[in-house]
Amino acid sequence: MDFKLELGKLEENDIEKVLDLVLRLKKLNQEFDSIFEVNEDSREDAIKLLKGIAADRECYFAQVAKSKGKIAGVIVAEFRKRVFYLPPMEARILEIYIMPEFRRSSVGQLLVDSLYTECKKRNIDLVTAEFPSLNVIALNFYKKMGYREIVSVYGKQIKK
Repeated sequence: MDFKLELGKLEENDIEKVLDLVLRLKKLNQEFDSIFEVNEDSREDAIKLLKGIAADRECYFAQVAKSKGKIAGVIVAEFRKRVFYLPPMEARILEIYIMPEFRRSSVGQLLVDSLYTECKKRNIDLVTAEFPSLNVIALNFYKKMGYREIVSVYGKQIKK
């Protein structure tokens, strides 16, 4: 890594730029599978969602990586109760996106490691990741870190 990286909590003044990153991720998902068609009219709702995530640090973990003030990547995870299983809590990675110029430089691993640190503080020892099945980039990223498939979700669009 030949750039200085700063990690920090998602703050309200980061929301617009983080939304642009998340939308890039969603558009990438759309390329893998048409069932993930991006709603171009959802910007206001997405901003509201991200503001809620940034404010609710009890239920969410949202971290940004910055280099020279520019957002290099973002991770968003949700802390969930597992009523029927042990361990009783999990951290589910909902979003992770690294800007192309920062990929293959450990930014993704640093963001995931920052989540692991938070999980240890909360005594959470299960971390899962949610992503579209056909997103081979995400699949390879998580497999490289030792993740394995533990649940499947199947979908079918029905005619209106």
